[in-house]
Amino acid sequence: MGKILKSADYFPSGQLPVRVYYTDHSHDLGFHSHEFSEIAILFEGTAIYETEYGKDVISSGDVLMIPPGGSHRYREEKGVRLMNILFDFRQLNIPVQHICRHPGYVALFGIKPEYYRRSRFYPKFKLRKERLAFLEQILVEADTWQKSGLPGAPLAVYGAFLQSIPVLLESFAPDCEGSMPVPLPEKFQQTLQYMLNNFSVPQNMSALAKRAGMSQSTFTRTFKKAFGQTPLHYLLILRLKAAQEFLRDGLAISEAAAKCGFDDCNYFSRIYRKHLNERPGQWKKRRN
Repeated sequence: MGKILKSADYFPSGQLPVRVYYTDHSHDLGFHSHEFSEIAILFEGTAIYETEYGKDVISSGDVLMIPPGGSHRYREEKGVRLMNILFDFRQLNIPVQHICRHPGYVALFGIKPEYYRRSRFYPKFKLRKERLAFLEQILVEADTWQKSGLPGAPLAVYGAFLQSIPVLLESFAPDCEGSMPVPLPEKFQQTLQYMLNNFSVPQNMSALAKRAGMSQSTFTRTFKKAFGQTPLHYLLILRLKAAQEFLRDGLAISEAAAKCGFDDCNYFSRIYRKHLNERPGQWKKRRN
């Protein structure tokens, strides 16, 4: 629906896939979508926010999460100051093991765009005034850096994005007024949280399905619809990403592997290369 904004036009080759756009109007775009994710934060004013699933009045402090392919537009903007954070989370080097245990991580960064479209909603929540003021300060400064075109500007923008993540996670509360909870069965969500809290421990599919109150086939099917992969593959990638962070922190390959539940270092190296396209030692050397 409407214009599609392309990743190549916003993230030039070789640059970090994250940008910010500070604006006092967005209605000129009309209905549009993009190949990347967007978080929109309304600092001031009011507007009508419309998606293919309905419309809502938004005001100062509202945060909108629009996944890739999500059609949306703004109308009847009044005194608007809006910050758009554009990013491709999959291509950014985010310390996943530090944030994946937070319930907001799944809703904001983990679920497939197709799941939101099937469920006919996109996440929306509200920031407290002090949190809004903090994000405005760092993101407006990032916008200034970005406009400067100086060599360090992309790092300033990336740093502001990283600082934004914990604020957004802590502010996202599925049970608070004005938020839109992830439409997954409660026991499934509890099982997912258990998996995130214990991803370095070997898991049994039958036990996970039982914890979710589902048959193994139903649990796997539900999981794949939401995340695009099986539960065990999801856990494997979390473990590998966590190992990356331990390697970057200076741990030896065998130590990083053991901390993430890999008893056999040779197996860890093989599976790491298979899924992340390089050997652990190569990644460690490149990052250091």
